[in-house]
Amino acid sequence: MQAANRASMQMLMISLILVGFGIVMVYSSSSVLASARFDDSSFFLERQIIRACFGLAIMFVLSRVPLVLWSRLAVPMFLLGLVTLILVLIFGRGPTQRWLPLPGMLSGFSFQPSEFVKLALVLYLADVLVRKEDLIKDFKRGFMPRLLVIGIVLGLIAIQPDLGTAVAIGLIAAVMLWVGGARLLHLICTGVLALPIIAMSLYTSPYQWQRVVNFFNDADILKGNYQIDQSLLALGSGGILGVGLGDSMQKQLFLPEPHTDFVFALVGEELGLAGTLSITGLFVAFAIHGFRIAREASTYYGFLVATGVTVMISVYALLNIGVVTGMLPTTGLPLPFISYGGSSLLWNLAGVGILVGVGRSNAQGQPSWGNGKPDRTFVRRLR
Repeated sequence: MQAANRASMQMLMISLILVGFGIVMVYSSSSVLASARFDDSSFFLERQIIRACFGLAIMFVLSRVPLVLWSRLAVPMFLLGLVTLILVLIFGRGPTQRWLPLPGMLSGFSFQPSEFVKLALVLYLADVLVRKEDLIKDFKRGFMPRLLVIGIVLGLIAIQPDLGTAVAIGLIAAVMLWVGGARLLHLICTGVLALPIIAMSLYTSPYQWQRVVNFFNDADILKGNYQIDQSLLALGSGGILGVGLGDSMQKQLFLPEPHTDFVFALVGEELGLAGTLSITGLFVAFAIHGFRIAREASTYYGFLVATGVTVMISVYALLNIGVVTGMLPTTGLPLPFISYGGSSLLWNLAGVGILVGVGRSNAQGQPSWGNGKPDRTFVRRLR
């Protein structure tokens, strides 16, 4: 019980450090752009602080919600997520239709439904994997129905188009199915069959196809690798200790939108290898403590929720860092807690709140329900 409580407190501290660091880096990376675009160097900073305060408040509130309540809300939340994915295709804002404008008093603001859906899907899969535990190894009755539901979600996101988010959520769902008892052979076959679909989606979206072509093309910046090249230049310029906080050259309008998907590059330039390793270490620590909470779960549902939220944030961090360092094609995924953006920050902090709530339920020794404490190969590996 004490181990679960410690892991929850450490999880909170890591999240607070990442959010605080993100606020600093948002200001440092966006000040020049904000001055040029809005004549206000703190334009993005002020908005990020408001979003962070709101998100932290939600995190602390959700950490007090009983775990059993999330199992009851899982299906309604998931259905609401599907509705928002459909609405964004009709009323979406922006060239890629990823943001849904809010009505009434909140007009002028928007949110990204896919960020909400990734958390809703985690809760839904945790719930259904508990209820269908005895069937998940059966391809027709257990695995295929879950696969169809996930496919609908990924399809709605991919046609926005937002293939990067669809792939990320697909990876999160695959991990949850695996730890929930699905056969590895079924998952591998599904992945192989998904490759032609991904290739077709890329080919029918010119800018996404060009991103992949650019990734495999070693040509100069004039042929489309500008953003990645500037990112690598920023990382290389930082050396071991960086050029100093606020002294980046790449934020002088060389690296496009440095405060969003490529903020990690500015961390490398201003704070050097020491800064990037520190951020990477914090995400590794986040994953370790998240899986520790899952390992100590007093219920199977708590185990699945904790695993899903931990994987959700870890996958996004891994993919973002992979893109910024040139190891993966550009995906447009934010770095959790660090990148500028309200939807990502809000729902990631909501996920942390739920994760801490799982830890609290473990520490309080709440009685298990459903099929009881998990007994999976993956759980034994965590131990």
